Amino acid sequence: MAEAAKGDEGLRISGLGVIALAVFTLVGGGLIFGFASSLWPALERQGESACRPLTPNVRDVAAPTWAVQDLSGAPVRLEDFRGKFVVLNFWATWCEPCIGEWPQIDRLAERFADRDDVVVLAISIDKAREDIAPFLERMSLSGTSATVLWDPEQTINKAYGSEKIPDTYFIDRDGQLIHQYVNVRDWGKPAAYRCVASMAGG
Repeated sequence: MAEAAKGDEGLRISGLGVIALAVFTLVGGGLIFGFASSLWPALERQGESACRPLTPNVRDVAAPTWAVQDLSGAPVRLEDFRGKFVVLNFWATWCEPCIGEWPQIDRLAERFADRDDVVVLAISIDKAREDIAPFLERMSLSGTSATVLWDPEQTINKAYGSEKIPDTYFIDRDGQLIHQYVNVRDWGKPAAYRCVASMAGG
């Protein structure tokens, strides 16, 4: 009987050990998760600080959805790029600041050409799609790594809050609009690359 009692006591101790281990695991996991969560704002601030020299307007809203066309007339939607970090630039062939900025956009797109998680989109608000390709050819940009698109309604930039062009926007992988850059930026410079890379994660 005494041996049976000792066996039962051993089972109870063993059971308590399992419970204690489970509690320890849950508490430890919660602490680790809490610690990781507390680091996220710091990581976001680090990304923001890399972009500070470019003076972004910080936004935190769902990016307006859109459907445009590529230069062959095929439909392209914002949702097609879900899961990617999107650099979205609005421009036109008649816009002098855009003409000056375009080589910078091209250089930025080229720097990220080997990454499949970052895309540079250049949406023209020209009235005629036929004006776009000749412009790019004249600028020696026919082979640009940027994805050139056309908004036939010329309204999407206004939905994003753009009063004048060029304007550039950052959209994260979840479709959130996080930065707006009003007017021209030196997108081809190393500082711009560091900004995009930090916000895109890597």
